[in-house]
Amino acid sequence: MSIRDRTNFRRGTATSVNRALELFTDRNEFTYLFARYLNEEPVREQILFFHGAGGNGKTLLLEYLRKKCCKHFVSDTWQEIMAKSEAEAAQAIANIADENKFQPIPAIIHDFGMSPIGDERPQDPFYGLLMLRRNIARVAKNLRYRLRFPLFDFASFWYLHSIGKSKEEIKGLFPSDEVGLIAQLIDGITGIPWVSLATASFEIIAKYAGWEEKLKQRGINSEKVREIQAMEPEKELIYHLPEYLAEDLNAAMAEEKAPPRLVLFFDTHEKFWGSNRNLQGIRLYELDEWLRNFLTALELSQGILVVVAGRDRPKWEEATKYDIPTEYTDTWLVGHLSAADARTYLQRAGIRGEKLATAIIDYASVSPNQVHPFLLGLCVDVVESAKHKKVLLAPEDFSSRAVAEKKPRELIERLLQYVNRNIERAVRALSASRAFNYQVYQRLGQKLNFAAMEADFEVLSEFSFVWQDDKRGEDWYRIHDLLRRLDRENPQEITKRAHEALEAYWREQGDITEAIYHANCLDWEKGLEEWLEVFDFALQYSYYEPCRSLLELRSELQIDSDEWLGLISYSEGKYFAQLAQHTEAAREFLEAIAAYDRALALAPDDNYTLNNKGLALQNLGKLQAGLTQHQEALNSYQEAIAAYERALALAPDQNYTLNNKGLALKALGDLQAGLTQHQEALISYQEAIAAYERALALAPDYINALNNKGNALQNLGKLQAGLTQHQQALNSYQEAIAAYERALALA
Repeated sequence: MSIRDRTNFRRGTATSVNRALELFTDRNEFTYLFARYLNEEPVREQILFFHGAGGNGKTLLLEYLRKKCCKHFVSDTWQEIMAKSEAEAAQAIANIADENKFQPIPAIIHDFGMSPIGDERPQDPFYGLLMLRRNIARVAKNLRYRLRFPLFDFASFWYLHSIGKSKEEIKGLFPSDEVGLIAQLIDGITGIPWVSLATASFEIIAKYAGWEEKLKQRGINSEKVREIQAMEPEKELIYHLPEYLAEDLNAAMAEEKAPPRLVLFFDTHEKFWGSNRNLQGIRLYELDEWLRNFLTALELSQGILVVVAGRDRPKWEEATKYDIPTEYTDTWLVGHLSAADARTYLQRAGIRGEKLATAIIDYASVSPNQVHPFLLGLCVDVVESAKHKKVLLAPEDFSSRAVAEKKPRELIERLLQYVNRNIERAVRALSASRAFNYQVYQRLGQKLNFAAMEADFEVLSEFSFVWQDDKRGEDWYRIHDLLRRLDRENPQEITKRAHEALEAYWREQGDITEAIYHANCLDWEKGLEEWLEVFDFALQYSYYEPCRSLLELRSELQIDSDEWLGLISYSEGKYFAQLAQHTEAAREFLEAIAAYDRALALAPDDNYTLNNKGLALQNLGKLQAGLTQHQEALNSYQEAIAAYERALALAPDQNYTLNNKGLALKALGDLQAGLTQHQEALISYQEAIAAYERALALAPDYINALNNKGNALQNLGKLQAGLTQHQQALNSYQEAIAAYERALALA
């Protein structure tokens, strides 16, 4: 192959990022709309939201707007643009390159669909904000603006310091040009007594920020710092971080030397919900709460433009917390291409034959005059790859009766006919990976016996179904989600071997989350078992970061039974309850209960599922009692007890079920006692003690049952004493002591 041929082939396939921008067709109204947001005065105080089906080009639209249209035009140039038609204006906006006519605008794209790795976790309420902070500072610096975030940096630093992060770990999370200042902040608190730390911290952060007076004007003083330091990091401080970042950004954009506009693009908003897109009510709004917290705290009037893309129109106005009324969102549907625009696209891609173009458009259409952009790009890839192999495709090559969602698979099969064997095997292997770089590609080549050559990697990374994932780092890529899903539904032997190789690779790298993903792809139950084991262990010892990483993986796990869904939702509920995230905890407990109910509808006599349902109801009741939802808590405890009784009717000798029943009865008694339902409480305590005694009759050395029996007797004695049943109270306390002594004799 000549240098010229290789260069032409490597210029990019139809929807690789660079080539796709060259072929970008239609969407004139969006380009024009975006430019008006950036250039008109007064500033529009609305969030732009583009929504539409997957593959319709929303990601490409954001990339196009970022690379071609982030321009603040001088007045005369803008007036000239406004005098044109919409289509002409859109072309002018994208094509004007003379920087005397406009000022470049800093813009970042935050993609929620990026697979998390390390501290690059776009959906995470902490690391997602850190990504935003780093990227905003970076793009602003590239355009010679200095945006600083003193309040957010200090709050983030304090959060990391409070949860035990080392100096080196903390420094690694901030931009390189800020590391020295962060190190100064860290060194500044070393050896300072806790009692005087707040004052010292304020002096340090004032020096760190370099604008002490402005800090004071904005209320960032020793009192503000003490407020941050007084917050419990995982239960309070982390929920204020979005507000702190917004406050810093508002102040930075109000400065005299600030850019005239700043654009924050947020892509694949639907990824917050993964496979749970049908959630209703309050449960729908909890997952992106930190994003709404950030957006509602922004002062859009300072020239901050927020653009969000997702599959569904947002319903933020219905959220009970950080709601965004509809008048503050400007929503636009990104639909399919018309047949005429598709024809223009094909002409730009060099496909001239009328009959071939018509056949391609027919093939890529999902309904009359509705051409799917992603399928259209794949068709162009097939034509160009065939041409590269000196094969000219005819119109009849695109006649197919395939089901719409299977068309991508068929097109990929055709495309791979026209590449060498190494590239074909690499594509099939890399479809197993959530994200990959050259190192991952090389490992797969070693394990799957294909030559992992750099030239081939350059070719495959330019295919239309391979997108750059530079937010994970330099030279990272990802296979289109639709194709990954098709591969998972119809796995091939090479895909299985790739999962095995990737599981081993990520374990070597110490990334347990990625390893669990591949373990789940190979054996879904084994993967889920490890997910639960790691998650529950981390939760037990309050290691919240691994929990968050595993929660982000949750939407991509294969869960093929309601029993497993219940177990995972139950563990997630315990996590949120431990962090006092009450609505999230209730959502997960309810999801677990619903899953167990579905499983029991198929197997009513499964006492293991009945026991697990009881645990979920018991924890839900505890949560409701803590929120003073007394009637709901009473109902949950009673339903838990009923589930345990059904399990015991099937297997009377299960001492752990008897112990769980005792715990639920004791919790019910505590609630009834608090509600002055004294007689009911007495009965509940006595039934709890009876359950423990049955368990101990089966296993006399069951320490948990002895300890729990002591607790129930102790609370019963307290209630009896309050009711002046003095002799009964004495007896209960003595029996409680005897139970504890038996437990201590054993341990």
